Amino acid sequence: MRATIALKSAMLAMMLAGGAAQAQDDDATPSSGVFRTGEELYANCSSQDEAEIKLCQEYIMGVYDTVTYMKDIGVINPSICPGDVAVAEDLRDKVIAYLETNNRAYSAVSMVINALTDAYPCAAEETVAE
Repeated sequence: MRATIALKSAMLAMMLAGGAAQAQDDDATPSSGVFRTGEELYANCSSQDEAEIKLCQEYIMGVYDTVTYMKDIGVINPSICPGDVAVAEDLRDKVIAYLETNNRAYSAVSMVINALTDAYPCAAEETVAE
């Protein structure tokens, strides 16, 4: 029980520090002090090099899995609902499209969440009451 509470607290702190709360463009987390910026992620995602593309997809899948986990344990309301199947290439395409049309100076994590939230919004009945 204590470990579960500590894990939830640690994950929530990580998500908040990383800008993982659903944000709009103007509210995305500035990139200073983060591990990866939107510009860096865009370089990976738009590369022709398979290793760079794999880094991009793994990063996006990590963000997606973290948001899903936080939703599953009741820490956050769902914000990304791609249906029954999330395909890495489809997620990557949505993120690239978002990065191409938005300021990439923000944290990569907030930009991925914004991109996937815009591309796969949850229906009203899927959100958890606050």
